[in-house]
Amino acid sequence: MRTTIRWLWKGLPLSLLALSLLVVSPARAGQKAEAYYHFLVAVRAYQEGRLSEARKELYRVLRKDPRALYPRKLLIEIYGRQGQYQKAEAIARKALKLAPRDRELRLLLARIYLAEKRFARAIVTLERVLEEDPGNERALGLLLNAYLAQRDLSGAVDSVERLIRVHPDSVSFWLLKARLLAKADQPLKAKESYLKAVELSDYRLEIVMEAGEFLRKIGALKEAEELYRAYLERNPEDYHARQALLQILLAREKWSEAEKFLRETLKKFPEKPGFRFFLGLVLEKEGHLEEALETYREIPRGAPFYTEALRRIYALTRELKGDEAALSFLQTLIQEGPQDPQIYFLAATAAEEIDRCEEGLRFADQGLARFPDHRDLIITKGLLLSCVGKLREALELVEPLLERFPDDPVILNFVGYTYAELGENLDEAEQYIRKALKAQPEAGYIVDSLAWVLYKKGRLEEALREIERAVRLSSGDAVILEHKGDILRALGKERQACEVYREALTRASHRRDRERIEKKVSECPGDSSS
Repeated sequence: MRTTIRWLWKGLPLSLLALSLLVVSPARAGQKAEAYYHFLVAVRAYQEGRLSEARKELYRVLRKDPRALYPRKLLIEIYGRQGQYQKAEAIARKALKLAPRDRELRLLLARIYLAEKRFARAIVTLERVLEEDPGNERALGLLLNAYLAQRDLSGAVDSVERLIRVHPDSVSFWLLKARLLAKADQPLKAKESYLKAVELSDYRLEIVMEAGEFLRKIGALKEAEELYRAYLERNPEDYHARQALLQILLAREKWSEAEKFLRETLKKFPEKPGFRFFLGLVLEKEGHLEEALETYREIPRGAPFYTEALRRIYALTRELKGDEAALSFLQTLIQEGPQDPQIYFLAATAAEEIDRCEEGLRFADQGLARFPDHRDLIITKGLLLSCVGKLREALELVEPLLERFPDDPVILNFVGYTYAELGENLDEAEQYIRKALKAQPEAGYIVDSLAWVLYKKGRLEEALREIERAVRLSSGDAVILEHKGDILRALGKERQACEVYREALTRASHRRDRERIEKKVSECPGDSSS
């Protein structure tokens, strides 16, 4: 909402001036007629944007008719539009001496104060108008502006409530009140105002959606569900409201109701396969994994959530039929030659997840053959090269990305960590990793990289502090735990290091990681495998 004057003149009651010419003496009438002529010239100049000319003509009017108010009001407008608020205020105050009860003059004066950001003076002036005319909408609107400009939410709420007393059925005012109360952190009162706005609007979609989103944010999920259901009773074909209701049902974990609702929605909107993806999710939640798998398979290529559906097909295939079946699904997927680079990315990362890094590399290479500049595929291939021990190749592949993405935390971390693994450019490695941490300060894998480069530089106490933070942030990642063991061992804390190695071994999922950690565990004093 605006908080400054809009200096727009909406027309003057010229007929009143013409009428006044009929009730004065002939000499006086002559002066009035001349004043009226200059006034007409001034108005025409004002309307055509020739403000300086209009101003001169208005002063000529006042010389002929010193007590005239209308020319003064137009002068106030002109000076206001030109930003000469002191002159505008001086004219307004002089005019108020001539007509102390003129509300229009007080409103103009209040607008001057608002333009100058003298909000307290504006409020006092407007309250004087409202004492005499409590329902004056222009005064109430300006008062609301004054409070909003000061970020005085309490005053703004009070102002809009006074407007509501004048217009109790105004949807706009109830909606504004709801928004102000929401900003003022009064959720219960805001909720009441939102629901009143919905009712008065006869369930207009945009108001229902805004109110429903607010109810969702404050955790009033039951009320949000009731609101959307009430709207859909009136508008059963509305696609957006159905999406909103589905979101609430999922948030409330009402799986059976969500399933019924989704099946009904798919009958109404068979051309919207996105709903089928959510049906698959709901079926998973209900434990119907085979049916969920078939549901995901029904989502056509290129449809919304298609790539997400492929991820779920892969995950369910792995859960129901094992790693080899999941890998076979990925191989079939890539054989079809997908047009979407994200599918290659999915296949490559999924293969890495099941410790099939060589296969993942083939997927990444196939993707890069079609999409050679794709950032995610390049980084993924770098990770897979690292997975098979080809650190130098990984660095040569990913490092050039820094020219295109100098602030990307993933790339900065990858290059910095690989430097540390290779034992080179350690100062530059630390610089890159700290830059990445500024972008993602709570990323456990980046904190681990910092700990590792500090370890490589021999700053062991600092490395220990950072690795302990990395462990907290990463929920027990095997490699991060292994790094902690290495740092403890370098500090001479052999027993503690071995305890950490043993824990890391229980969490290792990659064959190369397990073999490396097993060797360290076997070197621990008293270990049964040594």
